[in-house]
Amino acid sequence: MLTSLTLISCAQGQQLSLNSEWPSFSSLWSSDKEVDQLQQDELKSLIDADIKRRQSNPFLAGLSEQDIEKIKKEAWREYGRFWRGVATRSRYVRQPMLETLDKVGAPRALQMVPVVESSYNPYVISSVGATGLWQLMPETANDMRVKSDRYFDGRRDIRSSTKGAARYLTKQYRRFGNWPMAFAAYHLGPTAVQRRLDRRHWQPEDGLKRMPLPPITKTYIRHIIGLIALHEEGTIHFPEPFRTKTITLQTPVDLAHLHELAELPKDQIFRFNPKLKLKQYYDGKPQTLQLRISEVRLKLLKQQIPSEPNNYMTIKVAKGESLASISRRFNTSTYALRKDNPGISNRLTAGSRLRIPVKLMKRINAGHNPLVKRESKSALEVALN
Repeated sequence: MLTSLTLISCAQGQQLSLNSEWPSFSSLWSSDKEVDQLQQDELKSLIDADIKRRQSNPFLAGLSEQDIEKIKKEAWREYGRFWRGVATRSRYVRQPMLETLDKVGAPRALQMVPVVESSYNPYVISSVGATGLWQLMPETANDMRVKSDRYFDGRRDIRSSTKGAARYLTKQYRRFGNWPMAFAAYHLGPTAVQRRLDRRHWQPEDGLKRMPLPPITKTYIRHIIGLIALHEEGTIHFPEPFRTKTITLQTPVDLAHLHELAELPKDQIFRFNPKLKLKQYYDGKPQTLQLRISEVRLKLLKQQIPSEPNNYMTIKVAKGESLASISRRFNTSTYALRKDNPGISNRLTAGSRLRIPVKLMKRINAGHNPLVKRESKSALEVALN
């Protein structure tokens, strides 16, 4: 499949390796004696243009033609069959990620790192506890000034984690002078990389195979650079991300209830805002809540947002619940519940609504982000994590 894609890219002006098993321009010339001089000149100009493109790309700089073709094949073998899922998940998070990369002056090609780290699932948790698009460990996140608290997980915050990871990677690039070693530092740690380079110097011209690194780190580097090369030539691409706007809500707010009132697609608020730890914010902290909302759904959602903070929250009656059990749950009386809900029936129907004062809501624990547990325990395979 990859060979056929590469042949297509030939027609689009992409260079094929003259030393690999893929068909080369030289073989095409020799196999067709009727190609006139003009066509040969055009093909040669395509080769020259591709060489200049490769030399101008800092992620491919210094690498041999043979190395690039090999890592493109390898990256396609590993990620080609999963690309549709990666691309679909990317639509929820790529807008703020790209905006952040641009803001900090980092190359957009770094958007390929989360493909290898998390398959663009910000809820994935690795076996050692790393999480988020960039798979940050808690101590690493602290070093990058990516903060978390009881309400938000900064490692799942797209803007905060991207800012920290991008600055870290560009710092390592300046330190080591090339992107392969910058990626190595992200995966292995800069001190460990420096120790290996002190024992044996390495430059991209020496070839990826000769990198003085553990096999798993070398594989990690090849996959990222291979994906960058495949993306640049058009073999793989990302769909346009969903367009969103950031709005500010006054707490208290029940996101799950708001989600339902606005008739949003299932879990959409939590897919656009993976930083959220809770689905209800009603204890007065934080006082405001910033959320990314789909531009398409924004008008409908705004209609459901009260102009002033509401002193009441709405709950849904679960199957088997009674007025007495709900009063015990909130440590209040049935009399108080009736007063706040005039006309309420003695026999509650599952799915019906009750108004509960916010001061009572503080007595129970808020629900967790519904995607945290479900997505973190999914069978999604995250490469090298």
